[in-house]
Amino acid sequence: MSLELPDAPAPFVPAPRTGSPLPSPVPLRSVLAGNLRRLREEAGTPVEEIVKAAGVIGLEWTPVWLTALEKGTKSPTAEQLLALPVVLTASLGHRITLADLLAGEAPVLLGPETAVRARHLHDLVTGEPTHPLISLPVPEPAPEVGAAARAAEKMREIRHAGLGNIDMRALSRAEAGAGDAETKLARKLGVPPILVIAAAASLWGRSLTEERDARLAEGGTPTAINRKLTTDLTVRLEEAVRADTGQR
Repeated sequence: MSLELPDAPAPFVPAPRTGSPLPSPVPLRSVLAGNLRRLREEAGTPVEEIVKAAGVIGLEWTPVWLTALEKGTKSPTAEQLLALPVVLTASLGHRITLADLLAGEAPVLLGPETAVRARHLHDLVTGEPTHPLISLPVPEPAPEVGAAARAAEKMREIRHAGLGNIDMRALSRAEAGAGDAETKLARKLGVPPILVIAAAASLWGRSLTEERDARLAEGGTPTAINRKLTTDLTVRLEEAVRADTGQR
């Protein structure tokens, strides 16, 4: 099934300011998130309507995924990025192009040390190059802890909380599927988010976010489901701490 695409004026792309200092480069997902949220809010269209339009052409998008896209916490696949203008055009009531979704003034990161100017990105998307493509050096980031050190620190926290016997595959899946729910609960309990993720992995083999979404799909009120999951995770963390303390 196909969606009818209404005509509309050419997309607005802000012109670069002459004489202004060049903004710092930003990730592509941040550019997409800001434009997606702005376009939807300007049209007054709820997330659910966009999801419904996606379903018409067989796309299994969810409100959770779309909200994460708007917040910049998720990145779309190439296929999802190309589908977005089609779905948004149908659901927002006017034509949306890929150039609308990638519009901006700041350079966009293409790699750890390479960025492209906003106008060059527009040229690439529209197929109308008018400027030479010049790579920009990205300012060197402040030194940070390496991935291996961060992983080791997380495992120390997990072992200290009595969850050291967790299945690593379940932990990896839970960490990949985690979202705002884990962060909020960790803040409420006063523990690092990795402990909420580890406790969820030990209980369900997946993240709190995934377990919540699965239960919502089966029916039930969000309040009751969230209360039950919060209780289960709190009990699991307390049991793990007691068991670990008893073994010392």
